[in-house]
Amino acid sequence: MFVIVAGLVIYFEILRPYARVRESLRRLAEHNFAPAPLPSTAGLFKGPIRDIRKISELLQQLDRQITDEGFSLRAILSSMVEGVLIADRSQRVRLVNDALISLLALKESPLNRPVIEVFRKHELQKALETALVEGTPQEIEITLEIPSPSGGYEIKHLDVNVGGLMPKPQSRPLAVLVVFHDVTAIRNLEARQRELLANVSHEFRTPLAIINGYVETLMDGALADPEMAQRSLKAMHKNSRRLALLIDDLLTMSRLEERAKLLEFQPVNLRDLLGHVLEHLEPNILERGAKVVVEWPDDAVLAEADGRRIEQVYANLLGNALRYGEAEHLTVRISARRSDTDICVAFADNGPGIPLGDQAHIFERFYRVYKDRSRDAGGTGLGLSIVKNIVEAHGGRVSVESTPGSGATFRICIPLTQGAGLSTAP
Repeated sequence: MFVIVAGLVIYFEILRPYARVRESLRRLAEHNFAPAPLPSTAGLFKGPIRDIRKISELLQQLDRQITDEGFSLRAILSSMVEGVLIADRSQRVRLVNDALISLLALKESPLNRPVIEVFRKHELQKALETALVEGTPQEIEITLEIPSPSGGYEIKHLDVNVGGLMPKPQSRPLAVLVVFHDVTAIRNLEARQRELLANVSHEFRTPLAIINGYVETLMDGALADPEMAQRSLKAMHKNSRRLALLIDDLLTMSRLEERAKLLEFQPVNLRDLLGHVLEHLEPNILERGAKVVVEWPDDAVLAEADGRRIEQVYANLLGNALRYGEAEHLTVRISARRSDTDICVAFADNGPGIPLGDQAHIFERFYRVYKDRSRDAGGTGLGLSIVKNIVEAHGGRVSVESTPGSGATFRICIPLTQGAGLSTAP
């Protein structure tokens, strides 16, 4: 009888509480921090059971805190447009946000990979080393070749800010936070502004030099020679007109930057607008000895557009054909067709055409196919660029088709209404 009683005491007072304590510790080791099913009174194990309960409660609080902080961190990182990366002291990637993966077009996760392996930029590696050793923030700019969705690669310019993550002020950083700002658009805009400034300076320099040269000729005594004086005045007048045209085109280009302030939409007759342009350019057509053929069906006349700007498009395209069409019997055919969404107008000539290598650049500012002849003909190099900007501001599109030696066809398409066109304009 004594043995049975002793066995029961040992079981209920020692073995059973021990098994429960052991089960509770196993649950904690498996990150299960829920309250342990332990008895309130357990003899020898009363103290350890009380401690296990406290540990369980503390771990639950810590787990909730970590979960909340982790959720907040993920929410913050996912909402940021900047790319964010955290690297440890060995410069291995420990965390990245979706924006950085999208920015770099990464096909596989960079986690646990060395930063130099992901970016292959020694200046970035050096910035991380400095931030980790000295604890001072670093700011650099790097350029990367990123795979393009359309194929090939595109250049990305990134401003990079590197800062140490320190547990206490003045302590040694345990990791670094790296923030990437995409400044590609800004750098491209700066490059275009520099290019535009250089081009404008060059375009102004030539006529100004000619005018200045003839002014000096007149001052040196050419006024006494009526023939020379007349030639000088004609040249000065021609180049002053060229300067005025250049200024007008530049002002137009600057206004095109703000579509809403540029265009006044209303229903217009696109065919009647062409009639106004043909009437205005009739002296140029007669002087050139050209023939203009218009094929315009009655169902392709009305669209919602800015009539004044569409006339400017027509004038630039027709003037371009008259200016550079070297055919002995130049013919310009203007035709239109209507679809469910737009009206397309084509200007086709039988001139020399456009070399294949130039067609991709024909709508760029100051781009000239025949540079010397273009200046002699009075072109500013902005006409086709203005055409492209006006058409795209309408929500339309512009294109060119040309076979060298067989003429060129410029085609513009204007939306019938601006309800759909507004969303596609730049």
